[in-house]
Amino acid sequence: MFLKSKLPVTSISADRLDRLVESAELIVADLNGPKVMRLANGNMIKLFRRKRLVSSAAFAPYAIRFVNNAFRLRELDIPTIKPLAILYCAQSNIHVVEYEPLEGYLLRGLLKQQEHEDLFAQTARFIAKLHRKGIYFRSLHFENIISHHGTLGLIDLADMKIYPGPLRVSLRRRNFQHFLRYPMDAELIHKFGHDRFLRIYDQALIA
Repeated sequence: MFLKSKLPVTSISADRLDRLVESAELIVADLNGPKVMRLANGNMIKLFRRKRLVSSAAFAPYAIRFVNNAFRLRELDIPTIKPLAILYCAQSNIHVVEYEPLEGYLLRGLLKQQEHEDLFAQTARFIAKLHRKGIYFRSLHFENIISHHGTLGLIDLADMKIYPGPLRVSLRRRNFQHFLRYPMDAELIHKFGHDRFLRIYDQALIA
């Protein structure tokens, strides 16, 4: 069964895709080429390439997961990007999502600049909020959390599953394991105090 998109998918030619990429400012690239770009109007585009012929992306493209997760997060009152359009180039097998970015600052940069004890505590409570709402974000790390006007929000949403109720203990534990595999983030939490961080998280989880 194919994943149903919250937005219509518009087909575009390879020429139009090339013009779109050429007109945008490169923000992030990987070995396969441009990944995230900024348009002249301030909106962002994210390119999703299907890397394997046989994969779940054939039935549930990551672009559609990204868009659907953004809509669901907004319904759950979690600040995130605002999807505007999904484009698909069959010749290149590339999906493009245009969206309004979530303005703010990447958490990792803020936490590296100086001591931000209040921000660490806010982050622990934010993760507890995600888990209470059933949000299992496999790409959970400080580069995917944005400080947005005094609140925290999420970006890079494709690798996420949202359950109908709070996450069970095993999923919460696994999510923290994902989180702590990033050495820079693990070091920052270590400086704040790993046990202290978890204590704030546990208190928020039952609040």
